[in-house]
Amino acid sequence: MNRRKIHILYEHASDLHPFSSAYIRLLRPLRHPALAASLDATWGLTYNGQEVDAVIIDRFWRSDISLDKVRNVREQVHQVGGRLIFALDDDFLSLSTVQHPWFAETYRQLLRYMLEVADGLLVTTAALADRFAAFNRKIAVVPNALDEGLLAGGKPSPLDTSFGGRRVVVGHMGTPSHDDDLMMILPALQRVWQKYSGAVEFQIIGGAGRTETLEALAELPARVISPPPEEVEYPLFMLWFSSRISWDIALAPLRDTPFNRCKSDIKFLDYTAIGAAGIYSRGPAYDSSVRHMQTGWVADNDMNAWSEALEELLCDHDLRRRLAANASRHVCSERILARSAHRWLEALDYLLT
Repeated sequence: MNRRKIHILYEHASDLHPFSSAYIRLLRPLRHPALAASLDATWGLTYNGQEVDAVIIDRFWRSDISLDKVRNVREQVHQVGGRLIFALDDDFLSLSTVQHPWFAETYRQLLRYMLEVADGLLVTTAALADRFAAFNRKIAVVPNALDEGLLAGGKPSPLDTSFGGRRVVVGHMGTPSHDDDLMMILPALQRVWQKYSGAVEFQIIGGAGRTETLEALAELPARVISPPPEEVEYPLFMLWFSSRISWDIALAPLRDTPFNRCKSDIKFLDYTAIGAAGIYSRGPAYDSSVRHMQTGWVADNDMNAWSEALEELLCDHDLRRRLAANASRHVCSERILARSAHRWLEALDYLLT
């Protein structure tokens, strides 16, 4: 069988390094050893007309992206008999240009064009597939998975913790775009801090971009921690995160918005990688993967629900361990690349036929 040739135009900023999302959804899966016999995947900043079965444009690809650049890639890949695939993991069409000024009308027009002219779409959730069905009839859904090669110890496993009087560590990880989600549960965090201040410690990785968010977290108090600068890029970040971060409870609040309804469950995978018991907002992102009181705690988006979840897990060590262990078994059996890399190959087979 001939190996399919795929070239990935990964999304990047001015430093030219791939964004974390590019590593998670394309670069690590499509170059996983499990696919080496079937797939020849290359990646770079440009496409120069080489013979390929497909070129994948990752989200907004480059800061100077334009209709002309996308048209040029499309024409080049069609000239060699290949297909153009557009990969994305968020419903950018639901973003408000008022709240997100970077997403100007020119970007909105470009996104619609890419959705419509691509020979197929590669998305992370069924909700995204439904959202974009009106733009493109050829859509493949492949849920995110963890690359076991980037995890300390080779696979996610719950931490064997004995607390012995030390504080229970509660953590949250996210980009600055999640400020509003984090602020939604701040009253619950404050309530728990007032009641258990001597027994709990809050830690934050990213997820705090606005001044008011940082000020609120400082009053909580919460410690903002970051990897060393040389370990910020995703592969090294995941090695740092899975080997150096020890949270007992991890938080994944997600407001009920059109944008968030298309989100993936990547936090569930990340938190499982460090052996934490997770609390997740009820909604489409986690409904299909997190089983309440089995692989995590699913909470409604109100202060009482989040306060109850936090208090129960703070006080019940056995429940924390059970949720973390169940989540680890689920992820190891279904959501690491060694088990699921074939889904990317199946998606490509569908998109290229």
